[in-house]
Amino acid sequence: MSKRPRRAVASKILVIDSSDLDEEVNLTENDDYRPQETKSRRIDRAANAQAGVTKRQRWPTSKNAAAEGPARKKKRSGKEKEDENACPNETNPESVAQDAHATTSKRDEPVALENSSEAPAPKRKRARKDKEDLNAAASATNPETEDVVSSTAMTQPDGIAASSSRVSSTGRSSFWERRKVWNIHELLAETENIQPQAARNIVQLFENENTIPFICRYRRDLVDHMAPDRLRDIRNTYIEIVDLRKKAEHIVGQLERENSINAEIREELMCAKTNEELEFLYAPYKPASKGTLAERAKALGLEEYAERLLYGSAPKVNLSEIVDRGNEALATEALVMSGICNIIIHNISKNTNVLEEIRRLQNVHRVFLKCSKTKEATSSKSSSSSKASSSKGSSGIADKKLDSSKFENYFNFQGDVKTIKPHQMLAINRGEKHKFLTVKLETNDYLKRDLMRFITDQYMNEGLQYPLRREVFTKSLEECYAKKLQPLMCRQIRADLKEKAQKAAIDTFAKNLKQLLLMSPLKGERILGVDPGYTNGCKLAVISETADVLDTGVIYPHGARSNKRAAEQKLVQLLSDHNCRIIALGNGTACRETEHWLTDMFHAGVLDGGSIRYSIVNENGASVYSCSDVAAKEFPEMDTNERSAVSIARRLNDPLSEYVKIEPRHLGVGMYQHDVSEKVLTESLKDVVSECVSYVGVDLNTASLSVLKHIAGLSEKKAEKIIEYRTQKGPFKTRKDLLSVRTIGEKSFVQCAGFVRIEPLSVGGRLQNPLDCTWVHPESYKVVESIVGECDLKLSDVGKAGFIASIKQFAASQPKLDRIAKQHKLPMERVEFLLVALQRELLQDYRTDLDKRPLFKQGLTRLDDLSIGEVITGAVTNVTQFGAFVDVGVERDGLIHNSNMNDAQLSIGDRIVASVVKVDLQRRQLGLRLENMLVETDSSFTFKTED
Repeated sequence: MSKRPRRAVASKILVIDSSDLDEEVNLTENDDYRPQETKSRRIDRAANAQAGVTKRQRWPTSKNAAAEGPARKKKRSGKEKEDENACPNETNPESVAQDAHATTSKRDEPVALENSSEAPAPKRKRARKDKEDLNAAASATNPETEDVVSSTAMTQPDGIAASSSRVSSTGRSSFWERRKVWNIHELLAETENIQPQAARNIVQLFENENTIPFICRYRRDLVDHMAPDRLRDIRNTYIEIVDLRKKAEHIVGQLERENSINAEIREELMCAKTNEELEFLYAPYKPASKGTLAERAKALGLEEYAERLLYGSAPKVNLSEIVDRGNEALATEALVMSGICNIIIHNISKNTNVLEEIRRLQNVHRVFLKCSKTKEATSSKSSSSSKASSSKGSSGIADKKLDSSKFENYFNFQGDVKTIKPHQMLAINRGEKHKFLTVKLETNDYLKRDLMRFITDQYMNEGLQYPLRREVFTKSLEECYAKKLQPLMCRQIRADLKEKAQKAAIDTFAKNLKQLLLMSPLKGERILGVDPGYTNGCKLAVISETADVLDTGVIYPHGARSNKRAAEQKLVQLLSDHNCRIIALGNGTACRETEHWLTDMFHAGVLDGGSIRYSIVNENGASVYSCSDVAAKEFPEMDTNERSAVSIARRLNDPLSEYVKIEPRHLGVGMYQHDVSEKVLTESLKDVVSECVSYVGVDLNTASLSVLKHIAGLSEKKAEKIIEYRTQKGPFKTRKDLLSVRTIGEKSFVQCAGFVRIEPLSVGGRLQNPLDCTWVHPESYKVVESIVGECDLKLSDVGKAGFIASIKQFAASQPKLDRIAKQHKLPMERVEFLLVALQRELLQDYRTDLDKRPLFKQGLTRLDDLSIGEVITGAVTNVTQFGAFVDVGVERDGLIHNSNMNDAQLSIGDRIVASVVKVDLQRRQLGLRLENMLVETDSSFTFKTED
């Protein structure tokens, strides 16, 4: 049976004062607005009870000491004296039980605190027996103060209690020092650096299944007015913490079933604050894989000899005595030494203190990541492309267009791992995955020497010293570093870099998606959508002001079937027949050729440059939509190519309503989105879509399934039931009618009610309750009625100029606000929010507040017409970690690199003035420098036209 490592008890006692924690809890006992207690509290209590720390004593008292009674005295054996010098993770199961019954008669003796000025300094020259007695007294555990001592046992690394002078000489405190088992809200507050009370509220809100849009609008006073982006990050951390607690409980339960755990080890595991710490603590107890070199050596009976050599235990080891000529694996001293070394290598690599030191050293010393071109990348471009196309990305999509030239910046690249940018790491990982790059980490000799010195101090400063022990340890340590520790360190660093890069990519995608969805709609205009192409022609679709399809068609201005004259006539006829003045041109294949063709028509006078304008529209995902079930239900008789043209036109009419029909990852506003975890990316983008749709709000009687299912608190199934209800029983008259829909309960209603509206036109022009068309939540209708009564107003006037003016005047009176807050027992922040909601116009589109309008053009400049230093204007189309892409009216978007950003923060839709810094005609690349931001009143740009 495999033995378990022994945990040495710490040699100093830590006084734990829980008064601050109790005071914090009492602060919120009488808070009426605090969310109700949820299951997370019960989980925390269960964890505390399991760890034996439900209540900690500041110091043992005579009363409870008498109640426990004196412990039985026991004479110390020679074996115990050997165990006092045990190093970290020493295998000695009997000592674990013996520690619980160690000499306790000294418990009435005064204990000297480590920092006490009255404590006498230990003398350097001390007899061996005196030193052993001192260590024994320090490691004794009193039964009545077991929870205090067990918590203090973690103030030093395992096994260092027997040599406290070594800890003080290094000047480092233990990585595993713990004060108490944490509660979920406490670790959340520490990890995310937020106020403890806010963390407590956030945990309870999430446990009660409150959505982020609901919290940010109607419970923001409980979360310190955090933004949705910030709250999403905190929610992700909260999920990780809950999973960590469950994982720790599972490990503790597993070790208890194996009967290989004591109270101290249990508490350490329950105190781990990250998955990495938990893995470090669990490593010594995790059974080795069957068939490993260490397990084979243990099966030969070499474990006892390996431990005696590693820890310096008596008696000395003699290899010749272990040799067994009848056993092929033990036939020579070299084979015996090799087996012993394998066991020692395994023990060192699982030492929690060694793992801690590796993490510390890799943060202290410089580690370089180096990239070079692989031999495969030197082959022909076509060969490289075929290899790349056969490779699958993390999303399962083959990148058929990938070739080695895209990674030439990294063919001879070197950078400190602390300074490598996320987009660089993503590119390097992709290049390595497709075998264009060879990547390795290089550490300096200082790191290796520091780590070797640390490990040597851990094991070789105690126990018997003799040549064989030093020889075996030195050989084992060298092999351990080369085969175990250095590869482990490299894996940790690469994993950290990948995690940071993926988080940056997801954050960038989420930010861009939010800006794209909240682009201002183009209302009151008929729009001609153009899906450009070569072989299949340019597909056309005209939509009305309400996005209904009026006409469709196909023209062929390019390719083998080109007929520009017929195409011109068809285009002009559609614009004229439907009195259309806006063209939405998709940015896909043949976009720039089509744009050149339109520009020629403006120059020739075929199109009226004074009235007709066009805008480049993001076409990503249009083909996905055209083949989807949603499109099939909307246009069952329409060709899939024409559906794409309809989608492009509607993206200009109402971006939000159209983009939500497509999976966000297909919208092309991210950075290396196919190289990140598809599950995490999808969940993050789903949250962003829900936030945007909820922010804008929808009419309950006209919203489509695609939009309605993204409202906070609703799902696709619930949205289907809502549409089924209004189809069978007519339009909803009030928000509360939602409660009559099957699957919509009280909890769902609370979450979604504030984000759905009842608009007058959908119910015949008159609302039963005008508040159903505002941001005011039904839970606050009575409060609003009191405010309206105070102002001598009528609810029927909500949204009118006079009503808004009166509410503004009321909001300026602090005594009136205080009276309303006191009367309804509401926090002042919620009263102020209600007043803000009452000051908005009815049916106001909140996207207009963001002023992100489409960019219209009446001409195009060719890339080869631009020159260095020329000043141009444009709109931001995508933002990445390394810069922003800008549509300036040429064949390709220009790039404003971070170094040319002038410390500005750009977002999709921003209008900018930029100067040209690079024109690469061969690669068709354009480099820009940001000069200024535009605050425009006209959304049209007229670019320089050709002479």
